[in-house]
Amino acid sequence: MKPIAAVALSLLAVAAPAQNVPIPDPIPGTLPASAVNVTLRPLLSNLAAPVAGAVAPGEPDSLYIVDQVGKIWKAPVGGLGPKKSSAPFLDVGSRLVPLNNRDERGLLGLAFHPDYTSNGRFYLFTSEPAQGLADFSTQPAGVAPVNHSVVSEWRVSNPGSANPVVDPASVRVLMRIDKPQGNHNGGALAFGPDRLLYISLGDGGAGDDQGPGHAPEGNAQSLAPGNVLGKILRIDPLGSNSANGAYGIPADNPFVGRDGADEIFAYGLRNPFRMAFDSEGTLWAGDVGQGAIEEVNHIVSGGNYGWRIKEGSFLFDANGTAGGFVHAASPGAPAGLIDPVAEYDHRDGAGQIVLRQAVIGGFVYAGNSIPQLHGQYVFADYIGNDGTGKLLTLGVRNRVERLIAPKRNPLGIPVLGLAQDAAGEIYVLGNADGTTGGNTGVVLRLGGLR
Repeated sequence: MKPIAAVALSLLAVAAPAQNVPIPDPIPGTLPASAVNVTLRPLLSNLAAPVAGAVAPGEPDSLYIVDQVGKIWKAPVGGLGPKKSSAPFLDVGSRLVPLNNRDERGLLGLAFHPDYTSNGRFYLFTSEPAQGLADFSTQPAGVAPVNHSVVSEWRVSNPGSANPVVDPASVRVLMRIDKPQGNHNGGALAFGPDRLLYISLGDGGAGDDQGPGHAPEGNAQSLAPGNVLGKILRIDPLGSNSANGAYGIPADNPFVGRDGADEIFAYGLRNPFRMAFDSEGTLWAGDVGQGAIEEVNHIVSGGNYGWRIKEGSFLFDANGTAGGFVHAASPGAPAGLIDPVAEYDHRDGAGQIVLRQAVIGGFVYAGNSIPQLHGQYVFADYIGNDGTGKLLTLGVRNRVERLIAPKRNPLGIPVLGLAQDAAGEIYVLGNADGTTGGNTGVVLRLGGLR
């Protein structure tokens, strides 16, 4: 007969829940190379940190480039005759919070209204000092945010002209959002085929979506009043039925009538830094992972994309005060969560951790320069363990493949963003070291090999 103490210990061992164990290599193997090779040709240089681009309706031969430090440049990309040099369009640097070299904040998004040719309206996503009460907040009582994420409207007095002039007095703030930490801002803006404005927001920052300014279940999973972090919002910027009267709430938003959630279109996202619609109306978003998985999603109305219950298609353990980790492959479960259409992990073929990896969402290629790439989703990764970014594409059955430029392999720069012009051609945005300082920022156009 066992001693009583031994029996008690045996029962305790049976009753105690099993501890989750991190998966050391969630998706074994290396990413295959695409059969399509590309070239990269310079469009712009001497920028600081270009992160996004946008096309203004009525200007098919121009691309507006967003520099994180607060500047927007208008660059010629098509048309007949000699190319003109890029021109400054707007500088909002004085509105931003002071940026450090590794800052994720700044001027992060730009979108032109579908009726820009007649109303001259465009929209910015900026990181600004906290001024007054925010429209949305997860901050504990008495705790100030580090800054506000701000969506604002601006107007051009002569839209469609060769030299558009922004009226500085036209700025109108649509919403202010308290940020608990300086990272995980999201910041992408895009008008959908429904002519409504979509806004991407990260979970607020820090790690594991927990801590001060984060809901007990994580901001991304919370639909509590005032919590828009870890979400994609959908609004009518010309409407006025929002709580602050500055924009409209579409009647068919999925959570209309739920206290404080009227604006939410989709949730369960960690840091959807870049997103874009394709010609079929599908909204693609690259959601930056934490320690293991980078993912690409199709965003649908009311969709829950899993964070922090899952990272990609893997179950995630927030692990208390220690670092969180993925611990089990779980495609399709729990029910009600939407898995990514594509994902890749943070390890290479040798099993080495790539610490600074982060997906950069892109665009479905619709240009004519690379016929073999037509219809493929082209995106990127910020930086690998070799100190350079990676261009990626989705091949057959949404397999993630490396998109290689043989004359520039490795790429040689961290990728900070991608852009697409009116003709469907794609541009790679980056700089020498991934920081916000200096003038090494470049915009490179993808082309086919000759």
